[in-house]
Amino acid sequence: MKRRTFMLASTAALGLVALGAGAWVYEDRQVFIPELLKKMVGNFRMDAEDERKFVDALAAQYGEEKLVALMGLYKIRQQAGVGTPYTDPRVDKFERGLLSDFMVSTDFLRHQKSNPKVTFLGYRLPCS
Repeated sequence: MKRRTFMLASTAALGLVALGAGAWVYEDRQVFIPELLKKMVGNFRMDAEDERKFVDALAAQYGEEKLVALMGLYKIRQQAGVGTPYTDPRVDKFERGLLSDFMVSTDFLRHQKSNPKVTFLGYRLPCS
């Protein structure tokens, strides 16, 4: 095999691996955030419109790129068990912030039954 052919084949293979890894890490935030919340707090029901409003408000707060990066880091750490002293505190802070934002932005805490129907009240309301 010629050197040029080898370099082209190697580049193509690395590109496919990177593309596959990127697709594995990337997930739609409208799916990822509600599923993560259900893992953290248990079962609840929420209208699709309320879910969309909450996730959009969260994305506006964090920024699109930062939210995608944090979701990717979270997914890598949870599924591959890979973390560093730099990324672990950021993922932990994201997880705690997501949970607290959900609790104060919805009426989840007002319901005492299992599998409650939760309503989005507004994002970071004063005195919530």
